[in-house]
Amino acid sequence: MILIGQYDSPFVRRVAVTLHHYHMPFTRNPLSVFGDKKEVQAINPLLRVPILIIENGEQIVDSAAIIDHLDHVVGNARSLMPAHGPERRKVMQTCVLSTGCSDKVVSLFFERNFHSPKSISPELDARLSSQIKSTLDWLEQHCGTPWFNDHHMTQADVTIGCTLSHVKLRLPEFFPADAYPKLHALSRHCEMMPEFDAARIGANETVPKKL
Repeated sequence: MILIGQYDSPFVRRVAVTLHHYHMPFTRNPLSVFGDKKEVQAINPLLRVPILIIENGEQIVDSAAIIDHLDHVVGNARSLMPAHGPERRKVMQTCVLSTGCSDKVVSLFFERNFHSPKSISPELDARLSSQIKSTLDWLEQHCGTPWFNDHHMTQADVTIGCTLSHVKLRLPEFFPADAYPKLHALSRHCEMMPEFDAARIGANETVPKKL
């Protein structure tokens, strides 16, 4: 399998962490949606990563769709997504909120860094900031220990761990340690795992200063 995308994307990284957790061999093509626009868009017209090319040559886009495929391959006994019932719904909803937070972080980072100061919308900035903070507040309120659902690792932990590393990278002021002690503990716990360590962001995996 080939995973396309840079690890500074929390969506690419959550796929990579999941692949490593399942011990699924893959190679990575760290194409950038900026520097390699034509090559990425030829595969995904939305110009988004991750993209996973599986053994038969099929190309799967979107981290949720990719992870759903990986869960199916490993089966319910090994899957990080519970098979059914309230626990499955809880993990799925937590993943939706976490990836949604990552989307808002991307939007706010772009708003602040790719527009001139006079072009930045204060209203949009305030709205995105509120969405990020409210979601982090919710995650903190519902976070268990040592894992989000207390005693065992799920896809919620993979997704939240990647979201938090992304927040710390792009908008660290939104994640003060004293405001989110449970999420900080979860983030440290995740980053010590070998599957997270294997998907560290490379020094050359950045975004341009201008679009």
